[in-house]
Amino acid sequence: MIARHFAANFVNFLIVIFLVIASLIYWAKNQYQDEGPLKSDISFEVKKGDIFRNVSADLAKQGIISNSVIFNVWARYAKQDENLKFGNYMISSKSSMSEVLALITSGKAINEQITFPEGFTSYQIVERLKSNLELEGEVGPLPTEGSLAPNTYSYQKGDTRRNILKKMMEMQKNIINKAWNSRSKDLPFSNKKEAIIIASIIEKETSRNNELKLVSGVIMNRLKAGIPLGMDSTIVYEFTKGNPKNMRSIKQSDIKKDSKYNTRKYSGLPPSAIGNPGRLAIEAALNPEKTDFFYFVADGTGGHAFSKTLKEHNINVAKWRKIEKNKK
Repeated sequence: MIARHFAANFVNFLIVIFLVIASLIYWAKNQYQDEGPLKSDISFEVKKGDIFRNVSADLAKQGIISNSVIFNVWARYAKQDENLKFGNYMISSKSSMSEVLALITSGKAINEQITFPEGFTSYQIVERLKSNLELEGEVGPLPTEGSLAPNTYSYQKGDTRRNILKKMMEMQKNIINKAWNSRSKDLPFSNKKEAIIIASIIEKETSRNNELKLVSGVIMNRLKAGIPLGMDSTIVYEFTKGNPKNMRSIKQSDIKKDSKYNTRKYSGLPPSAIGNPGRLAIEAALNPEKTDFFYFVADGTGGHAFSKTLKEHNINVAKWRKIEKNKK
């Protein structure tokens, strides 16, 4: 009789325990799926090497989730506690714990951006990468001038500097290959390296897109005629080595210097690119405008005055020097 009474009480006890556990699970599930306490959107960072319980504690501390214990248990149950993806995440207001877990294990972090203008030298690109403290790792040897594609690149905090350089190199290869396949006939150069050198000069000589192909046409005419290009941008590159901190006015000694970058003294192309040209400059180098112009000089408006003869050019130079004098 006693045994039967004990068995009945034990069964009732198990039923109560079961009901309590079921109620707890039901409550925890609702907590996990209901709207969270976050009142406004917030950026949350999962750092590289973070462990899940530390992340859940930070989420609770910042008021993103209401209960770190439930969050931990449910993540373990869903086998997501080892799938954290580092990065910055934009968490929407009232996000449930379920939505937060899905986000921080998705890898869909906020993308940051870094921009490199057309014509930037490899030195300038490397310095910009080094100054970005969200990126990691060493850069390595200075990339070959002209091998990097100027553009805006997306990255996530913790990405490496070398990875961005790799993207830039791949993009530049794609650009030059595509442009090379649709190049004009009878160009006075024979390979992609020379095309990049010419494009880098075009990029430095004019900032106006509508002049790119015309400047290219002038360069082609001078190459075909075997006369020096006379481009000051190549002379500047020789004494700056791509570092703008070394910038100064061109001196008579620079014009007389025995250097292949001195395109006032020597005909043909300099030995390397003088910056990293963008797509439009590369396309201009390979598809120049047909023109009779051999000279150009700044006209004071941001553009250039083009001329066919040295006499016309000297008149334009005199006009430019007058504009410079008035500015001073």
